[in-house]
Amino acid sequence: MKKLNDKGMLLFESLLVLLLTVSLLMIPTVFSKTIIKDVETQLFIEELQSSLTATQNYAVLSGNWTMMDISASTGKISFNILTEENHYLTHQLILPETITTPTSKRYVFNGGSGNLQNFSTLYFDIDGVRHSLVFQLGSGRYHWN
Repeated sequence: MKKLNDKGMLLFESLLVLLLTVSLLMIPTVFSKTIIKDVETQLFIEELQSSLTATQNYAVLSGNWTMMDISASTGKISFNILTEENHYLTHQLILPETITTPTSKRYVFNGGSGNLQNFSTLYFDIDGVRHSLVFQLGSGRYHWN
């Protein structure tokens, strides 16, 4: 009878070590995808609130009318100064893949006071959960639910 050589590793042992190594390396990437989506969503919400506040503050301080235009079909939110086209506050936000809005709306802030011409609730669906940006009557104040 032939004796087995104890000096080398078998193919099965090598494959088992390789499988365990790949499994351990894949665990962080699986969890990082959900973390990246959560961070992207949170950054979008913060950027939306910051842009909204800057647009309203510009209307109050400059006396110029400003506008926020939400387009559900294109997935874009535009911030504009009505009297100036190429202003540094004029920009667009693109909704991330995880966020949708069911309706298109336009919010106009009065120059000088910052009050809204119309008020309503703006809804966003984030991963199947409905959130709202609620504007208060006339004041232009809002809060995120």
